[in-house]
Amino acid sequence: MRKCAAAFYITLGFVSLWTTEASTGSCNCAREHLNSLKDKCNHTEGVYDFACYTKYKKSNSLSVDGICEWKGDISTSYTLYTQQRICKCVNVHQKKGIWTSDDFFVSTKWNVTAHIIASSGDLSWCTYRNFSGIPSMMTLCGPHLKLTYKRSSGHLSVQVEWRDESKHFEKFLVEYREFNTTMWNKQQSKNHEECVLSNLKSSLSYELQIKCVPTKECVQCPPSEVIVVPPELTDAPSIQREIQDHIQNRLISPGQRKVVVKWEYANSEAVSYYNVTVRKASGESSVQDTFRTESSSLTLILSYSAYNISVRALNSAGSSPVSSIAIEQMDEWRDSFGPFSVNITSNNSFSLSWDSSVSSVCYSVEWWTKGQIPASCPFYVKQTHKEMGKLGTGKTDSIFQPYTRYYFFLHTRPYPVTCNIKNVNNSETTYGTAQAYLTEGSPISAPGNVSILNITQHSSVITWSPVSEEDLRGFLLGYNICVTEDNKQISFKVDPSINSYELQNLESHSAYRVQLSAFTAAGEGELSDSKHFVTNMTAKSTALNIIIAAVVVGIVLFLIAVHVSCQLLHRARKLLWPSIPNPENSNAVQKIEIGYELGILEPLNRQRLEESEGCDSSTVCVFKSIREASRLSSPLIARAGAPTTLLLSEDEDSPSPFIPEEITPPDTPTQVPTRESVSTETCPSDFNTTDSDLSSSFNEESKDPGGSISNTTGSDFVPASQPAVVFMSDYTTMEIFRQVTMTGIQGPSIQTVKPGSVAVHPGQDYIRQSYCLSSNPPGACNGADVFKPEITVL
Repeated sequence: MRKCAAAFYITLGFVSLWTTEASTGSCNCAREHLNSLKDKCNHTEGVYDFACYTKYKKSNSLSVDGICEWKGDISTSYTLYTQQRICKCVNVHQKKGIWTSDDFFVSTKWNVTAHIIASSGDLSWCTYRNFSGIPSMMTLCGPHLKLTYKRSSGHLSVQVEWRDESKHFEKFLVEYREFNTTMWNKQQSKNHEECVLSNLKSSLSYELQIKCVPTKECVQCPPSEVIVVPPELTDAPSIQREIQDHIQNRLISPGQRKVVVKWEYANSEAVSYYNVTVRKASGESSVQDTFRTESSSLTLILSYSAYNISVRALNSAGSSPVSSIAIEQMDEWRDSFGPFSVNITSNNSFSLSWDSSVSSVCYSVEWWTKGQIPASCPFYVKQTHKEMGKLGTGKTDSIFQPYTRYYFFLHTRPYPVTCNIKNVNNSETTYGTAQAYLTEGSPISAPGNVSILNITQHSSVITWSPVSEEDLRGFLLGYNICVTEDNKQISFKVDPSINSYELQNLESHSAYRVQLSAFTAAGEGELSDSKHFVTNMTAKSTALNIIIAAVVVGIVLFLIAVHVSCQLLHRARKLLWPSIPNPENSNAVQKIEIGYELGILEPLNRQRLEESEGCDSSTVCVFKSIREASRLSSPLIARAGAPTTLLLSEDEDSPSPFIPEEITPPDTPTQVPTRESVSTETCPSDFNTTDSDLSSSFNEESKDPGGSISNTTGSDFVPASQPAVVFMSDYTTMEIFRQVTMTGIQGPSIQTVKPGSVAVHPGQDYIRQSYCLSSNPPGACNGADVFKPEITVL
């Protein structure tokens, strides 16, 4: 017993040394010793989740490898005993808070037991734990060997690589949750290699755990450690650039330029780093053309060639969309370039020559035409010229086309032997630039936008736009200006660098015609459309023209003023002195149609009319009657066969001496005959009465001073043979018409004159009474049918 205790304390003292591994030594697994450890090491801390597993079992194998794992503190010493038929100690090691033992031999025939003892550095406390299991039930599959994932469009693709145990299971399980949340979601894969998670939020981080699905061969499937997946990078960086050349920055050599590329990313916290790719537009590859940086800018020293720069953000879940920017080639500073010339000798070859002061032996030539991707070719040469031939071999039979301009760059590289570009940054310098044609031609178009400006008496300025490069078909040598005046033609040439020219020594007040054309080494091109202009006149001619124009304008203005004045005077005369119409010439009298056409009444004597009716010549009235069926409330019964003559009175207030009245006794009602009672009577319609008859009648009636007619017989007032007539003139004034109308509305002015004559309803107006007395057949206004007059005033 003492020997076991001594061995135990010796072992504790040995493992208490500060080390992450416990060495093997003699282990006492006797029952008495283990029982004493259980009694003495009753502390509860230091060992958590202690378990042992056997790795996958090979076919027809009687032994497997075992392993034990637990969680503990790094400051704690651990001793692991394994016991099957014999007892032995196993080394342990720690990684990220997980303690793991080395592999140990396990036989599949017997059960296995493991003992773990944890103790503090000063031996003040110790903890004891053990594990027992059947090897066939302890088979462990996992954890995975390698895991990769990629996020895209709300999906997370998980790729898992396993050891040889993957053949013992077909699927694995992925547990995931949003970062810093508690609820886990589970999804099972369709195979043992890949699992795709869908409907994830791109802006959130997720936590993952992977474990296999248990099978008969893989009983134990512990989950992997928690894996944090960063958010998805959905936006492309925003790129800006700054370019400086040797003119702007004296620290830069001619033929090079400083390019500073800057970018921004919205969710920069989710970005691990950036990849910046810099490549020449010609496609020439380099050893290093990709730069990895965690900064948001990159400084490059580049030649005058064209470059393509792309930037993308990356993290462990994937990369963002690529954002690209182009750096154009630059040939503005030709004066600073070295002497360099190109001669295109055939459709697939050309020759180069440059100055002998160049010390480099590695060169690169680039050529292109507008709208095409540049081509390049590096070469090594010690001379100052180079023949480039058979460029189309394996690509195309013809590279250079006639009438097409080609651009060339010659770069030098600081390499002694190999001239291929090694680093795109600060690896070459542009030495010179040149242009060349395989075959030149004459221009196929004329200068455009020809204008004549600043015309004076003896000069003018011509402006134009140059011919496009595609239409030139050669190098422009100048412009030809053709000026024509009265079949006199003058031509002269100007420099190709100008786009305006001043014509001088021109004749005043003369017409000119101008045409332009461009010319190359192959000849002159098309002429432009003719532009005509006239030079200004002298001061004397200008003054005379101004005087003539002023006189013409004055005459026109005077005629317009006269015409307007006449119109105003005419309107004023009509407004202030209106013309009085002549009744004899007036056509305002209308024909009255009541069942039959009436004749036009002869005009009465103006003096008689004024005395009898009080009419003047200032009003014209036209009467039109409309027959309207209505029932009179109080029909009047009149005697038949007695004609009645009615006269109009102008003044409503004055007595009516011209209207015969019959004073009907009170006991005799005034009645209007009905249709049955007067069916045999007729109203004569003979209106052809002369002025003399009317006059005599008026004179006889005017002798009654009382203004009324006494109760007499019909023969005393009007002869029985005379028809009932309403006296109206052909021409009346509006005032008389208004008075007559008001008289008929305000009160009755017509009375029954004789017994036996036709009675008239006192409420009828002048027109109704007149019409009823003159209508045929009689009794038309007996209460059943009433004529409603319609009055038109002219």
